[in-house]
Amino acid sequence: MLLRFTALDYLVFALFAATLLALGFSARLRDNSILQFLAAGRRLTLPMFVATLVSTWYGGILGVGESVSYFGLGSWVMLGLPYYVFAAVYALWFAERVRGAEQISLPERMEMRFGRRMALVGAGLVFLLALPAAHVLMLGVLVQAFTGWALLPSIVVGAVVGTLFLYKGGLLADARVSLLAFAMMYVGFAVMVAACFARQAPWTAWAGLEPRTLLAWDGGMGPLYVLSFFLLGVWTLVDPGFHQRVASAESPAVGRKGVLVSIACWFAFDLLSMSTGMYAMAWLNPKPATGLQIFPAFGEQMLPQGLKALFVCGMAGTIVSAMVGYTLVSGATLGRDMAARLLRCGDDARVKAWTRAGFAVSTLLAVALAAWVESVVSLWYAWDGAVVGALLVPVSLSYGLLWRTRCSGGWMAASTAAAFAVSLAWMIQGFRTGNTSLDVQVLGHTFSLGTVLPGLAVSLFGILLGEAAARRSKHGRTDGSTGGRG
Repeated sequence: MLLRFTALDYLVFALFAATLLALGFSARLRDNSILQFLAAGRRLTLPMFVATLVSTWYGGILGVGESVSYFGLGSWVMLGLPYYVFAAVYALWFAERVRGAEQISLPERMEMRFGRRMALVGAGLVFLLALPAAHVLMLGVLVQAFTGWALLPSIVVGAVVGTLFLYKGGLLADARVSLLAFAMMYVGFAVMVAACFARQAPWTAWAGLEPRTLLAWDGGMGPLYVLSFFLLGVWTLVDPGFHQRVASAESPAVGRKGVLVSIACWFAFDLLSMSTGMYAMAWLNPKPATGLQIFPAFGEQMLPQGLKALFVCGMAGTIVSAMVGYTLVSGATLGRDMAARLLRCGDDARVKAWTRAGFAVSTLLAVALAAWVESVVSLWYAWDGAVVGALLVPVSLSYGLLWRTRCSGGWMAASTAAAFAVSLAWMIQGFRTGNTSLDVQVLGHTFSLGTVLPGLAVSLFGILLGEAAARRSKHGRTDGSTGGRG
């Protein structure tokens, strides 16, 4: 699919690209500390916090088009509502704890609470979760639509060019770029929805949609399938990009309020993006080869010169913002939380050098993963779900939630690693056998098990075993036993 542009479109693109790069490269850090580089000195104001959180957490914009092509209106129930619910949980129970702590990363918090081994296991999983593979893939699809190149070179060029300013300005550069991305995502999709509504109201345009499951609340998939997607919303509670932004807020109150304001912003944008997807399913002819191309193809069909460019910039801005944000987190995790911890390096200059090297490695791995999977929904549901299931309980316990654990760091690390291994094995088996939706049959009913539930079950079981072992050990010591059996 190749989009066609006029001189006016190219002018809009040039202005957008120039502004984006100017904002990114002009970021001036107050000092050379790692805190300033990775957390903007923990001084993000409410407007900047909301802009970076909204655009980063909504960076999967082409994935929304893909999901609407599968599930129709059910996409809101599966990919909208769960994230409002768990973001509210985060705001009420996590945000002030995260901002009030000295640690700015999840592995740091795990080391403080459970020790070095758990910090390294957690860092490895955070790195995998933060890899911006989905965003690299989406930006590659836009580059391909713009240039007509094959997908792989489009992915590589988009990933490399889109992250250049990160090496200089860190989180502050990303936050400044997010201000433009935030504005453009609403402008671009508002233009599209206005053009569609002017032609025909949604209740009329969507009435004849086929298949009819596109109009069902569950996308025709059934409540159990919806539940499996809903559970993926717990991703919010362990997402390292979400955590980093809250940890970088100006104060605990800004972090809490900013998340609540962001929920309202996500809801408003969901109305725009999912309405666009439903109009596309009703009118787009012919349908593109993949669901990821739904929005670009619809922009080509519906919008005149100039407005088409605004729509594409709205998509590109939020993808770049999210890609840069997650590259920052994954690179910092690899360079600061893993390499520097293993080498016991505490010097800020050396840690920053390791972090920048981490950016490059993260980008390369994200390109490889994007080229392998080629589906944003699959990346979210299977790959990321495997990490989320393994991390949810340890992260919650590290902030004093759920219960006061006695589980040792060794047990915690082992159960977390085992949880991820089981989910990863299940994902690989599903892809190997063509069962990419990870369906299982129970009592004659088919539903998608996903990767969150298996990982969560193994993690919880291992941690409870660790609790039992800790109690038995304590009881044995109290009784004077030396056998460890109590």
